[in-house]
Amino acid sequence: MKKSIKKVLVSLGMASALLVGGVTTASVAPKQTEAAGFEVFKYKSGYFTNYVDSKNYYEKWSSTSKIALLNGSITSKSSASGTYKVYIQIKKNNKGSWKTIKTINAKKNGTTKFESPKFSDNDGYRFHLVNQGTKKKVTYDLSWAPWGYK
Repeated sequence: MKKSIKKVLVSLGMASALLVGGVTTASVAPKQTEAAGFEVFKYKSGYFTNYVDSKNYYEKWSSTSKIALLNGSITSKSSASGTYKVYIQIKKNNKGSWKTIKTINAKKNGTTKFESPKFSDNDGYRFHLVNQGTKKKVTYDLSWAPWGYK
């Protein structure tokens, strides 16, 4: 009987140590990520029937002069078939009007991969999604990795 109690206490002690270690690690990791201010991938999701514009994104890294959007992916679902247009647009120095630098024909049902040409790190960018043909609802998940170049 004494051996089984000892085993239970040792197991509880080890479980407690693992739990405390796991909680400590989990609470430290997000703070380090937030302090660095760096995300590898960005995400945007939603739905639209006619068109939708994403917010204005702005990437500024001290060691870069050009930026490109890499490993982009759009996963869409709709009751309609076909494609819709996704325009990657930039605003020079975050002033003036939007200029399209890349046009993507995204599948209404499925996944479409994309990358953008390089643009200045002083430029803001956004995604302009436009439904073609029937104006049935399109639900989308968009992800991309902004990448800096010298």
